[in-house]
Amino acid sequence: MNSFCCTRLTVIYRVFIRLIAVVFLLSCDATRENDPPELTESSLSLALQQAVDFSVIPAVNAFQAQTSAMQKNAQQFCLKPTLANLTAAQLQWRTLSDSWFRLSLYRFGPLDDDFVFPPYTFIDSLRLRGTNYTNTVRDELLSWQVDSTALDDAFFSRQTFQKVGLLTIEVALFETTGNLSQSPQDIVDEYVATARKCAILNGLATNLLGHAQTLHDAWHSPYNNTTESYRELFLANKLDDGSEPLAVLITSIQDYFNYLKQRHIVTTSSQLSQHVWVSVSCSMDEVETLLRGTKQTTFSFFDLMIAANYEASVETIEANLQTIRTSIDLQDPVEFEISAAQLDGNFKREIPEGLEVELGIHFTDGD
Repeated sequence: MNSFCCTRLTVIYRVFIRLIAVVFLLSCDATRENDPPELTESSLSLALQQAVDFSVIPAVNAFQAQTSAMQKNAQQFCLKPTLANLTAAQLQWRTLSDSWFRLSLYRFGPLDDDFVFPPYTFIDSLRLRGTNYTNTVRDELLSWQVDSTALDDAFFSRQTFQKVGLLTIEVALFETTGNLSQSPQDIVDEYVATARKCAILNGLATNLLGHAQTLHDAWHSPYNNTTESYRELFLANKLDDGSEPLAVLITSIQDYFNYLKQRHIVTTSSQLSQHVWVSVSCSMDEVETLLRGTKQTTFSFFDLMIAANYEASVETIEANLQTIRTSIDLQDPVEFEISAAQLDGNFKREIPEGLEVELGIHFTDGD
Protein backbone atom coordinates (compact mmCIF):
# COMPACT_ATOMS: atom_id res chain seq x y z
CA MET A 1 0.00 0.00 0.00
CA ASN A 2 1.55 3.35 -1.01
CA SER A 3 2.09 6.23 1.42
CA PHE A 4 -0.79 8.27 -0.08
CA CYS A 5 -3.32 5.54 0.76
CA CYS A 6 -1.92 5.11 4.27
CA THR A 7 -2.11 8.83 4.91
CA ARG A 8 -5.69 8.95 3.62
CA LEU A 9 -6.77 6.04 5.82
CA THR A 10 -5.18 7.68 8.83
CA VAL A 11 -7.11 10.89 8.21
CA ILE A 12 -10.38 8.99 7.76
CA TYR A 13 -9.70 7.05 10.96
CA ARG A 14 -9.06 10.22 12.95
CA VAL A 15 -12.22 11.85 11.61
CA PHE A 16 -14.22 8.76 12.52
CA ILE A 17 -12.88 8.73 16.09
CA ARG A 18 -13.73 12.43 16.48
CA LEU A 19 -17.27 11.88 15.24
CA ILE A 20 -17.75 9.06 17.73
CA ALA A 21 -16.50 11.33 20.52
CA VAL A 22 -18.86 14.14 19.51
CA VAL A 23 -21.85 11.80 19.40
CA PHE A 24 -20.92 10.46 22.82
CA LEU A 25 -20.62 13.91 24.34
CA LEU A 26 -23.90 15.05 22.82
CA SER A 27 -25.68 11.96 24.10
CA CYS A 28 -24.35 12.64 27.59
CA ASP A 29 -25.60 16.24 27.48
CA ALA A 30 -29.06 15.45 26.09
CA THR A 31 -32.08 14.84 28.31
CA ARG A 32 -33.02 11.19 28.10
CA GLU A 33 -36.38 9.68 28.91
CA ASN A 34 -35.02 7.70 31.88
CA ASP A 35 -32.86 10.49 33.31
CA PRO A 36 -33.96 11.58 36.80
CA PRO A 37 -35.60 15.01 36.80
CA GLU A 38 -33.44 17.99 37.67
CA LEU A 39 -34.44 21.64 37.88
CA THR A 40 -32.35 23.26 35.16
CA GLU A 41 -33.03 25.93 32.58
CA SER A 42 -33.38 23.30 29.85
CA SER A 43 -35.67 20.99 31.88
CA LEU A 44 -37.87 23.93 32.86
CA SER A 45 -38.08 25.06 29.23
CA LEU A 46 -39.10 21.55 28.22
CA ALA A 47 -41.73 21.41 30.99
CA LEU A 48 -43.15 24.74 29.83
CA GLN A 49 -43.21 23.68 26.19
CA GLN A 50 -45.02 20.46 27.07
CA ALA A 51 -47.45 22.32 29.34
CA VAL A 52 -48.33 24.55 26.38
CA ASP A 53 -48.60 21.68 23.91
CA PHE A 54 -50.34 19.17 26.17
CA SER A 55 -52.59 21.51 28.19
CA VAL A 56 -52.99 25.05 26.87
CA ILE A 57 -53.34 24.35 23.16
CA PRO A 58 -55.69 21.36 23.68
CA ALA A 59 -57.89 23.69 25.78
CA VAL A 60 -57.86 26.27 22.96
CA ASN A 61 -58.70 23.60 20.38
CA ALA A 62 -61.47 22.09 22.50
CA PHE A 63 -63.14 25.44 23.04
CA GLN A 64 -63.16 26.13 19.31
CA ALA A 65 -64.57 22.66 18.61
CA GLN A 66 -67.29 22.92 21.25
CA THR A 67 -68.26 26.41 20.09
CA SER A 68 -68.59 25.09 16.55
CA ALA A 69 -70.76 22.26 17.87
CA MET A 70 -72.89 24.84 19.74
CA GLN A 71 -73.53 26.72 16.52
CA LYS A 72 -74.56 23.50 14.76
CA ASN A 73 -76.87 22.49 17.62
CA ALA A 74 -78.50 25.93 17.58
CA GLN A 75 -79.08 25.65 13.84
CA GLN A 76 -80.50 22.15 14.19
CA PHE A 77 -82.86 23.24 16.96
CA CYS A 78 -84.09 26.19 14.92
CA LEU A 79 -84.64 24.02 11.85
CA LYS A 80 -86.70 21.66 13.98
CA PRO A 81 -87.68 23.17 17.37
CA THR A 82 -88.51 20.04 19.34
CA LEU A 83 -87.94 19.04 22.95
CA ALA A 84 -85.25 16.59 21.86
CA ASN A 85 -83.35 19.23 19.91
CA LEU A 86 -83.68 21.74 22.74
CA THR A 87 -82.26 19.15 25.15
CA ALA A 88 -79.37 18.55 22.75
CA ALA A 89 -78.66 22.28 22.49
CA GLN A 90 -78.79 22.72 26.27
CA LEU A 91 -76.45 19.74 26.73
CA GLN A 92 -74.05 21.25 24.22
CA TRP A 93 -74.10 24.56 26.09
CA ARG A 94 -73.09 22.72 29.25
CA THR A 95 -70.25 20.96 27.42
CA LEU A 96 -69.17 24.31 26.01
CA SER A 97 -69.17 25.81 29.51
CA ASP A 98 -66.91 22.99 30.70
CA SER A 99 -64.44 23.71 27.91
CA TRP A 100 -64.47 27.42 28.74
CA PHE A 101 -63.74 26.79 32.40
CA ARG A 102 -60.69 24.81 31.31
CA LEU A 103 -59.54 27.50 28.91
CA SER A 104 -60.23 30.44 31.21
CA LEU A 105 -57.24 29.41 33.35
CA TYR A 106 -55.12 30.79 30.53
CA ARG A 107 -56.29 34.39 30.46
CA PHE A 108 -53.27 35.88 28.71
CA GLY A 109 -52.05 36.50 25.18
CA PRO A 110 -54.83 36.30 22.57
CA LEU A 111 -57.53 36.11 25.26
CA ASP A 112 -56.42 39.39 26.79
CA ASP A 113 -54.65 41.36 24.06
CA ASP A 114 -56.82 44.48 23.99
CA PHE A 115 -56.63 46.96 26.85
CA VAL A 116 -60.04 48.51 26.12
CA PHE A 117 -62.04 45.51 24.86
CA PRO A 118 -60.35 42.30 26.11
CA PRO A 119 -61.52 39.36 23.96
CA TYR A 120 -62.33 37.18 26.98
CA THR A 121 -65.08 39.57 28.06
CA PHE A 122 -67.05 38.83 24.88
CA ILE A 123 -67.01 35.17 25.89
CA ASP A 124 -67.56 35.48 29.64
CA SER A 125 -68.94 38.84 30.79
CA LEU A 126 -68.72 37.80 34.44
CA ARG A 127 -64.92 37.61 34.37
CA LEU A 128 -64.25 41.34 34.01
CA ARG A 129 -65.72 42.66 37.27
CA GLY A 130 -67.74 39.76 38.64
CA THR A 131 -70.97 41.50 37.61
CA ASN A 132 -73.95 39.28 36.88
CA TYR A 133 -75.50 40.70 33.70
CA THR A 134 -78.44 38.27 33.51
CA ASN A 135 -81.09 40.98 33.86
CA THR A 136 -79.35 43.11 31.24
CA VAL A 137 -79.39 40.13 28.87
CA ARG A 138 -83.07 39.48 29.54
CA ASP A 139 -83.95 43.09 28.68
CA GLU A 140 -81.88 42.96 25.49
CA LEU A 141 -83.35 39.66 24.29
CA LEU A 142 -86.85 41.04 24.75
CA SER A 143 -85.93 44.22 22.89
CA TRP A 144 -84.33 42.31 20.00
CA GLN A 145 -87.40 40.10 19.64
CA VAL A 146 -89.87 42.97 19.24
CA ASP A 147 -87.92 45.49 17.14
CA SER A 148 -87.24 45.29 13.40
CA THR A 149 -83.45 45.66 13.30
CA ALA A 150 -81.74 43.22 10.95
CA LEU A 151 -80.20 40.45 13.05
CA ASP A 152 -77.14 39.93 10.86
CA ASP A 153 -73.46 39.41 11.70
CA ALA A 154 -72.85 43.16 11.82
CA PHE A 155 -75.61 43.56 14.42
CA PHE A 156 -74.02 41.08 16.83
CA SER A 157 -70.49 42.34 16.15
CA ARG A 158 -71.36 45.81 17.39
CA GLN A 159 -72.93 44.61 20.64
CA THR A 160 -71.07 45.33 23.88
CA PHE A 161 -69.61 42.45 25.84
CA GLN A 162 -72.55 42.32 28.30
CA LYS A 163 -74.95 41.36 25.49
CA VAL A 164 -73.15 38.44 23.83
CA GLY A 165 -71.23 35.33 24.80
CA LEU A 166 -71.94 32.32 26.99
CA LEU A 167 -74.37 34.02 29.37
CA THR A 168 -76.58 35.36 26.59
CA ILE A 169 -76.79 31.96 24.90
CA GLU A 170 -77.56 30.35 28.27
CA VAL A 171 -80.43 32.75 28.89
CA ALA A 172 -81.75 32.19 25.35
CA LEU A 173 -81.71 28.41 25.80
CA PHE A 174 -82.76 27.87 29.40
CA GLU A 175 -85.72 30.19 29.93
CA THR A 176 -88.43 32.00 28.02
CA THR A 177 -88.16 35.70 27.35
CA GLY A 178 -91.81 36.41 28.12
CA ASN A 179 -92.35 35.06 31.64
CA LEU A 180 -88.89 33.56 32.40
CA SER A 181 -90.30 30.05 32.46
CA GLN A 182 -87.68 27.31 32.55
CA SER A 183 -90.11 24.65 31.35
CA PRO A 184 -88.57 23.01 28.25
CA GLN A 185 -91.96 22.89 26.54
CA ASP A 186 -92.56 26.59 27.19
CA ILE A 187 -89.14 27.39 25.74
CA VAL A 188 -89.84 25.36 22.60
CA ASP A 189 -93.27 26.94 22.21
CA GLU A 190 -91.79 30.44 22.42
CA TYR A 191 -89.25 29.64 19.71
CA VAL A 192 -92.01 28.31 17.49
CA ALA A 193 -94.14 31.41 18.06
CA THR A 194 -91.33 33.96 17.79
CA ALA A 195 -89.42 33.78 14.52
CA ARG A 196 -86.80 36.36 15.53
CA LYS A 197 -85.76 34.34 18.57
CA CYS A 198 -84.11 31.73 16.35
CA ALA A 199 -82.30 34.47 14.45
CA ILE A 200 -81.04 35.75 17.80
CA LEU A 201 -79.86 32.32 18.96
CA ASN A 202 -78.08 31.59 15.69
CA GLY A 203 -76.52 35.05 15.63
CA LEU A 204 -75.20 34.69 19.17
CA ALA A 205 -73.74 31.25 18.47
CA THR A 206 -72.07 32.46 15.27
CA ASN A 207 -70.65 35.51 17.04
CA LEU A 208 -69.16 33.35 19.80
CA LEU A 209 -67.67 30.99 17.22
CA GLY A 210 -65.94 33.97 15.63
CA HIS A 211 -64.18 34.76 18.91
CA ALA A 212 -63.24 31.10 19.44
CA GLN A 213 -61.86 30.85 15.90
CA THR A 214 -59.81 34.03 16.28
CA LEU A 215 -58.31 32.65 19.48
CA HIS A 216 -57.58 29.31 17.84
CA ASP A 217 -55.92 30.95 14.85
CA ALA A 218 -53.75 33.13 17.10
CA TRP A 219 -52.20 30.07 18.74
CA HIS A 220 -51.70 28.23 15.45
CA SER A 221 -51.04 30.91 12.80
CA PRO A 222 -49.01 34.14 12.51
CA TYR A 223 -50.18 36.43 15.28
CA ASN A 224 -50.40 40.18 15.73
CA ASN A 225 -48.61 41.21 12.53
CA THR A 226 -45.73 38.80 13.08
CA THR A 227 -44.57 35.74 11.15
CA GLU A 228 -44.98 33.47 14.19
CA SER A 229 -47.95 32.02 16.07
CA TYR A 230 -48.53 33.06 19.66
CA ARG A 231 -47.29 29.61 20.69
CA GLU A 232 -43.98 30.25 18.98
CA LEU A 233 -43.67 33.76 20.39
CA PHE A 234 -44.56 32.56 23.88
CA LEU A 235 -42.09 29.67 23.95
CA ALA A 236 -39.34 31.77 22.36
CA ASN A 237 -39.71 34.39 25.11
CA LYS A 238 -40.74 37.08 22.61
CA LEU A 239 -43.70 38.59 24.46
CA ASP A 240 -44.39 42.25 23.68
CA ASP A 241 -44.12 43.45 27.26
CA GLY A 242 -40.98 41.47 28.00
CA SER A 243 -42.73 39.20 30.51
CA GLU A 244 -41.19 35.83 31.29
CA PRO A 245 -43.51 33.15 29.83
CA LEU A 246 -43.59 30.78 32.79
CA ALA A 247 -44.35 33.70 35.12
CA VAL A 248 -47.23 34.67 32.80
CA LEU A 249 -48.63 31.13 32.95
CA ILE A 250 -48.36 30.82 36.73
CA THR A 251 -49.80 34.28 37.31
CA SER A 252 -52.74 33.52 35.04
CA ILE A 253 -53.72 30.50 37.10
CA GLN A 254 -53.21 32.40 40.34
CA ASP A 255 -55.56 35.07 38.94
CA TYR A 256 -58.11 32.37 38.18
CA PHE A 257 -58.18 31.09 41.76
CA ASN A 258 -58.43 34.65 43.02
CA TYR A 259 -61.36 35.16 40.64
CA LEU A 260 -63.14 32.05 41.95
CA LYS A 261 -62.71 33.26 45.50
CA GLN A 262 -63.42 36.98 45.12
CA ARG A 263 -66.33 36.79 42.68
CA HIS A 264 -68.28 33.95 44.33
CA ILE A 265 -68.42 32.06 41.04
CA VAL A 266 -70.20 28.95 42.26
CA THR A 267 -73.18 31.01 43.39
CA THR A 268 -73.16 33.42 40.45
CA SER A 269 -72.14 31.67 37.23
CA SER A 270 -74.26 29.25 35.15
CA GLN A 271 -77.27 29.51 37.44
CA LEU A 272 -79.98 28.88 34.84
CA SER A 273 -78.25 25.75 33.56
CA GLN A 274 -77.36 24.71 37.13
CA HIS A 275 -74.04 23.48 35.82
CA VAL A 276 -71.37 25.53 37.56
CA TRP A 277 -70.14 22.78 39.88
CA VAL A 278 -69.39 20.49 36.97
CA SER A 279 -67.59 23.28 35.14
CA VAL A 280 -65.37 24.24 38.08
CA SER A 281 -64.55 20.55 38.48
CA CYS A 282 -63.36 20.57 34.86
CA SER A 283 -61.12 23.54 35.62
CA MET A 284 -59.58 21.59 38.52
CA ASP A 285 -58.92 18.73 36.07
CA GLU A 286 -57.06 21.24 33.95
CA VAL A 287 -55.00 22.53 36.88
CA GLU A 288 -54.00 19.02 37.90
CA THR A 289 -53.01 18.05 34.36
CA LEU A 290 -50.92 21.19 34.03
CA LEU A 291 -49.05 20.51 37.27
CA ARG A 292 -48.75 16.72 37.08
CA GLY A 293 -48.37 16.37 33.34
CA THR A 294 -49.80 13.77 30.99
CA LYS A 295 -48.58 10.37 29.80
CA GLN A 296 -46.58 12.24 27.15
CA THR A 297 -44.87 14.57 29.63
CA THR A 298 -41.13 14.14 30.18
CA PHE A 299 -40.87 16.21 33.37
CA SER A 300 -43.90 17.83 34.97
CA PHE A 301 -43.77 20.99 37.07
CA PHE A 302 -44.34 18.83 40.15
CA ASP A 303 -41.46 16.55 39.11
CA LEU A 304 -39.12 19.51 38.91
CA MET A 305 -40.29 20.95 42.24
CA ILE A 306 -39.64 17.61 43.93
CA ALA A 307 -36.22 17.41 42.26
CA ALA A 308 -35.46 20.86 43.71
CA ASN A 309 -36.32 19.60 47.24
CA TYR A 310 -39.77 21.15 47.37
CA GLU A 311 -41.58 17.87 47.92
CA ALA A 312 -43.32 19.28 51.02
CA SER A 313 -44.74 22.12 48.90
CA VAL A 314 -46.02 19.63 46.34
CA GLU A 315 -47.71 17.65 49.11
CA THR A 316 -49.37 20.83 50.41
CA ILE A 317 -50.68 21.70 46.94
CA GLU A 318 -51.92 18.14 46.42
CA ALA A 319 -53.76 18.30 49.74
CA ASN A 320 -55.37 21.63 48.79
CA LEU A 321 -56.45 20.22 45.43
CA GLN A 322 -58.08 17.30 47.23
CA THR A 323 -59.82 19.69 49.61
CA ILE A 324 -61.29 21.76 46.81
CA ARG A 325 -62.42 18.54 45.14
CA THR A 326 -64.28 17.60 48.30
CA SER A 327 -65.97 21.01 48.44
CA ILE A 328 -67.07 20.54 44.82
CA ASP A 329 -68.45 17.07 45.56
CA LEU A 330 -70.39 18.49 48.52
CA GLN A 331 -71.32 21.66 46.58
CA ASP A 332 -70.20 23.72 49.54
CA PRO A 333 -69.59 27.36 48.44
CA VAL A 334 -67.91 28.42 51.70
CA GLU A 335 -65.35 25.60 51.73
CA PHE A 336 -64.85 26.00 47.99
CA GLU A 337 -63.82 29.64 48.37
CA ILE A 338 -61.55 28.82 51.31
CA SER A 339 -59.83 26.15 49.20
CA ALA A 340 -59.58 28.49 46.21
CA ALA A 341 -57.85 31.04 48.46
CA GLN A 342 -55.36 28.40 49.59
CA LEU A 343 -54.55 27.45 46.01
CA ASP A 344 -54.32 31.12 45.08
CA GLY A 345 -51.61 31.35 47.72
CA ASN A 346 -49.84 28.25 46.40
CA PHE A 347 -49.55 29.81 42.96
CA LYS A 348 -48.24 33.04 44.51
CA ARG A 349 -45.64 31.38 46.74
CA GLU A 350 -44.88 27.64 46.68
CA ILE A 351 -45.02 27.05 42.94
CA PRO A 352 -42.91 30.03 41.79
CA GLU A 353 -40.46 29.42 44.64
CA GLY A 354 -40.20 25.72 43.81
CA LEU A 355 -39.59 26.48 40.13
CA GLU A 356 -37.33 29.46 40.83
CA VAL A 357 -39.60 31.90 38.97
CA GLU A 358 -39.97 35.59 39.79
CA LEU A 359 -43.60 36.60 39.26
CA GLY A 360 -43.17 40.36 39.62
CA ILE A 361 -45.95 42.87 40.32
CA HIS A 362 -49.32 42.20 38.76
CA PHE A 363 -53.02 42.87 39.21
CA THR A 364 -55.64 40.19 39.64
CA ASP A 365 -59.38 39.74 39.12
CA GLY A 366 -59.99 40.69 42.73
CA ASP A 367 -58.07 43.96 42.66
